[in-house]
Amino acid sequence: MRTAPWRWALALAALAGACGPSVQSIYEGDVHFEHCYRLELDLQIAATHRQACWQQWLGSYTYGQPQDRIEYARRRLRAFVSGDSSRPAFDVTNLRSDTRQFYLVGPAPTSVHASPPPLAPLVSPDAGAPPPVTSAAPVSSTIPERPGEVCATGCEQSLDKCHKTCTDGHAVEARPKDKDPCKKCDPDYRTCMKRCFD
Repeated sequence: MRTAPWRWALALAALAGACGPSVQSIYEGDVHFEHCYRLELDLQIAATHRQACWQQWLGSYTYGQPQDRIEYARRRLRAFVSGDSSRPAFDVTNLRSDTRQFYLVGPAPTSVHASPPPLAPLVSPDAGAPPPVTSAAPVSSTIPERPGEVCATGCEQSLDKCHKTCTDGHAVEARPKDKDPCKKCDPDYRTCMKRCFD
């Protein structure tokens, strides 16, 4: 029985896709590289320990790693062999903090299989920030005026005027509800308030 040519092509494609570094091996190489790099910056770690870390990384974790990392580890080992145990020097004078456009919203994942954390855009601290409150200024001056607040105040004042003219010196609570002359004030007040918020 002959096998169809497309099955051979499919089998070869599957084999070709399986011939490469796995995500796990790349992740382990990255983690160990960063570990050795951190040891370089720790002042309490001896030079022999740092050298052993780079030797182990070169011997076991270079599969799937970029060439610049491999070359960096080789340069560090050559420096240790030649007797130079100095730490890497960093030029932090030209670093700009505003080059970052996004920041992590949650903690970074600890597993290679975890989904990436959500990102939020970086907002400059002065963009849209309210003016700082000084101790000399009253707190009420920093609160913005609410929509329709001036209009509603006018409606309340006209309702009070209406109530003063209709009560004729009698208490509103003492009059029976069906003979309340101030009932005519309520529809005007409602209409006024509707105009304020339309």
